[in-house]
Amino acid sequence: MVSVVITAYNVEAWIEQCVLSVCKQSLDDIEIIVVEDCSTDGTRDILARIREPRLKVLYNNTNVGAGASRKRGIEAANGEYILLLDGDDWLEKDFIGELHAKAIAYDADIVSGGITIRREDGSWEAHSCGDAIVEGGGKIEHFWKEKVVFMNNKLIRRSLHGRVPYCARRFIEDTPVIIPMLHLANKVVYVDNAGYNYRMSKDSLTHQASQFKYALFRALCADDIISFFEENDPEELKRLPLVESYSQCIAEIKDCCPTAEMIAPYRDEWIEFSCRLIKRLC
Repeated sequence: MVSVVITAYNVEAWIEQCVLSVCKQSLDDIEIIVVEDCSTDGTRDILARIREPRLKVLYNNTNVGAGASRKRGIEAANGEYILLLDGDDWLEKDFIGELHAKAIAYDADIVSGGITIRREDGSWEAHSCGDAIVEGGGKIEHFWKEKVVFMNNKLIRRSLHGRVPYCARRFIEDTPVIIPMLHLANKVVYVDNAGYNYRMSKDSLTHQASQFKYALFRALCADDIISFFEENDPEELKRLPLVESYSQCIAEIKDCCPTAEMIAPYRDEWIEFSCRLIKRLC
């Protein structure tokens, strides 16, 4: 079985298309878990109207963000493999079936498809790493070949989710999770199928991010990954350009000349970043 975990917050315009795209998958053995994160629009009403026996909707009591919502959905999942899906995205009919077939055929911990970026003006572009099987070293390097670094286009063995703590931050929360997972995976299979449709809108968190916010959250992400390798595989840390990436983020933050007004919306993250940086410098 494959468990599809959908996070939904203020996606009334798209959640029905999202859920129905999973219902119509060529693979039947699927459970659908939607974690509704206290939407202020009509998302809940639309979910209540969808009649699908495989659908389970979990309602958060407070708005906790995508990372914590994913964690809740994963904990409720029963499938051997899990696919994550944002409530404003959708899948092509054969996407899960093709990834699942490869997972079974190769006994893979992770199977990655491609991604198609869909813009509001109707333009689109597909990205894929082609077909490949990666074992041992090189799994992370191959991941970085993806022009769009993404977690949701991957079928991941459920047991692997239990080995990596989830990031509760509300921005760039998937990268510090997927990179450790790739390191821990015994085998990663890439499939030339860009059937994950990623909706890029002007309202998306990534699109709205300021240079300062982007640099700050990337620095925290890099520090998370460095900490993982310091604890689990120091030799791999020497081989990967993670420290250089962290240093670049710090330089970008410095170039922003952050003011109190810029920092205020991200006060907790700024304090976390400052404390971590001081600890590394001491």
